[in-house]
Amino acid sequence: MLGTDSPLARSDSVSHLSTVADVFRFRVAPCGLTPVRRLESLVERKLADVRRLEDAPTHSFAEQFDRVVEGVPTAQPYRSRIVFESPAAEVRAILRSGRQGYLGPAHLPEVADRLAGAPRDVRLDLASELLHGASPDRVALLARWVWNPSRRTGALAEFSASPADSHVKAQARLGELRLELETLGFPCATFGGVDVVLALTYAGRLQQTASDQLRSGGLESLLPGPFPLAAMILGVRRRVAHADR
Repeated sequence: MLGTDSPLARSDSVSHLSTVADVFRFRVAPCGLTPVRRLESLVERKLADVRRLEDAPTHSFAEQFDRVVEGVPTAQPYRSRIVFESPAAEVRAILRSGRQGYLGPAHLPEVADRLAGAPRDVRLDLASELLHGASPDRVALLARWVWNPSRRTGALAEFSASPADSHVKAQARLGELRLELETLGFPCATFGGVDVVLALTYAGRLQQTASDQLRSGGLESLLPGPFPLAAMILGVRRRVAHADR
């Protein structure tokens, strides 16, 4: 996955789509609702894997946690260290507090500091995935590809005239997106549906920019469309058996 500090991730790299309706029309509808819903179901399965960690037996916790970390693209290179250095009791406590509503977007930096084994920005991505998975109906995904707090960039920037200046405000805007998608006939039972629309938006931007930059070299063939890229961004690519067909 391209880093969140890549030029392709900056909100000024391509022209903005100004409304959720525009994004739905140009990024979601062309994929067809059936595969989009399939991708959403994969995201929901991934979030369920996160929740199962809270009660995972001691003998299988490391294996299950490794699978969860694998679903966070930026954390994949640090999987072994994260699993080894982040105490199981701490991860369980984070998930329990998230499920019970004691932890939310405002606490992401604190949660990142409770994890170990990777640079802090990667731990911030993982912290977001843990809180999102613990309570997906209440806490949106705030990984850096969605909203980067240091650079104020990410897929969310495409839906807002003024960038959010805190995780709490970014969460509020994502809540608005969830309601707006419902009015378009794409109800989101959890924030997982919002994840999919954001990933398709981000993947579309990556595809367009990469195509423009690499057209002369023919490498655009590596980016066959936004759907496989979206699956990669969401960390569920490994579960999409037909993604490369």
